[in-house]
Amino acid sequence: MSSIQNNVSQLYRITYEAYSKFANGINGCTSFPEIGKVVEKHLKYILNFHVIKLLIEKDNILFEYSLCGSDIWFKQKKLEDLSQEELNLAKTGIPIRTSNIPKDIADGRLDISKLKNPQLWAWLFNKDDHKMIVSLVADENRVFTSRDIEILKLAADCFDAKFKELNLKRELAKKNRILEGALTTIQDQNAEISKINKNQKKIIRKRTEEILKKNEKLLKISVLNAHNVKEPLSRIQGIIDLFDIMDDQSCREELLPRLKSSVDEMDVIVREVIEMASKELIELKAKE
Repeated sequence: MSSIQNNVSQLYRITYEAYSKFANGINGCTSFPEIGKVVEKHLKYILNFHVIKLLIEKDNILFEYSLCGSDIWFKQKKLEDLSQEELNLAKTGIPIRTSNIPKDIADGRLDISKLKNPQLWAWLFNKDDHKMIVSLVADENRVFTSRDIEILKLAADCFDAKFKELNLKRELAKKNRILEGALTTIQDQNAEISKINKNQKKIIRKRTEEILKKNEKLLKISVLNAHNVKEPLSRIQGIIDLFDIMDDQSCREELLPRLKSSVDEMDVIVREVIEMASKELIELKAKE
């Protein structure tokens, strides 16, 4: 009896050590391929199986994770994609053990026809915030018994936690890519707006300079015209004032000739002013 107890104790210790290596290996994984390598290296010492499949449901979304050898793959599924056995298991919670194994259970990675009396095992595990269906295919070469269920549950918990972690990282990476894309779009739009504003400022500055030059020319024309016209106009006004104090003969002989001369001079100046102003305005118009 003591020998049996020692053997059992040694078996539990070996199983515990093997499971610890498996669990620590899974915890350190950062990708699905790494999980496949840990499964191939450590899980075979505590479980016999050809295929393990985890179907995890949360918030009406189904994720299926499958392991075969060192291969691991996952996909999102719809409720109508489930087999009738899986639907019944999800509804009743009654475990399944059957030799009726779907041919596509390993997506072509395992030839079921080459297995010796294969069996499909399946259980429903209720977690705090989700449900998980665990399916396993074993045969006479890789024997699975009901005594292995507790180890399978522990392994399934490791997979569940790691899969959620990797999926969360994948979702965060996806959202980060979306945010980075949005940020790039915003930066491009800001650059375009900045470019437009810069061009607008350049155009406004150019137009302002043109207006200032036009105003300078117009002011120059105005000052020049006022100066040139003022002198003959003042003489004409002075001559007209003399008409009231001089006699008719003096007006005709002295004032009228001087008035005519001043009027002629003013006429010439006005023509020059008009010609100059017209020329300047034409040049300004042409530069617009």
